[in-house]
Amino acid sequence: MKLDIKIATAILGVAIALSPAQIAVSLTPQAVSNIAKKVTVLITGTKLGSGVIIHEQNNTYTVLTNWHVVDASGTYAIQTHDQSSHQVTSNLITRLPGVDLAILQFTSRQKYPVVTLGNSDTATEGTTVYVSGAPTPVQGIETRTVLVPDGRIVGTNTNPQEGYALIYNNITYPGMSGGPVLDDNGRLVGIHGRGARDKEGQKVGFNLGIPINIFTSSKVANSLNLKVVTTNPAPTTNFTPPPPSNTPRPGRPATLDGSGASSVCPGRRC
Repeated sequence: MKLDIKIATAILGVAIALSPAQIAVSLTPQAVSNIAKKVTVLITGTKLGSGVIIHEQNNTYTVLTNWHVVDASGTYAIQTHDQSSHQVTSNLITRLPGVDLAILQFTSRQKYPVVTLGNSDTATEGTTVYVSGAPTPVQGIETRTVLVPDGRIVGTNTNPQEGYALIYNNITYPGMSGGPVLDDNGRLVGIHGRGARDKEGQKVGFNLGIPINIFTSSKVANSLNLKVVTTNPAPTTNFTPPPPSNTPRPGRPATLDGSGASSVCPGRRC
């Protein structure tokens, strides 16, 4: 019996060593929050809102937000994580047709992080998401501060209006509209923009976001030549497996019966 246990343990250890890329990994909440706070921006102007940096080229940064945050004509300001303010005029704002999204641009020689674009098809019911944005001033939080509450996807709208298909239970507040919805690897899977409300206009605890795939499949996104990352990052480890040995060990077989090929987990996440 002891011999069988040792053999089973050895086989399991070899299988893990052979297939490290199949282990699903996630960032810690602190790591996701750190990413969120660096790529989230505050938008001020006629209205207050939030946004996320999605692209940079030749010192020109592109921010994705809600159209309803910037739909009034005038001058807007974008505040980045280093507290710098960048002016944006209405002629540098582009609306995406049929959906509550818009992009705006600012120029700066300062280098700012750009969010990693994910695949919103993976934002299924039960998955963890983080909504990042800066609420309007409230008692106790008088200065707009980027907050990153976590939550879960609780459903999807089968007939979404203006693109609002994602439903999640993260706590949100006015001023966070246009902020990013990130998955547990810090990748952009949606844009937050609405709170579900009852007939009296009171929030009921659920909030709505627009899947990022709606944006990445648009002509506007194609013109920016954006890169979408859909794979999980490789797990980090300090363990280095020993080199294979041709010398049989006492009490165990010299070879393992198997091809050594990567296994497939149909219908589930490995």
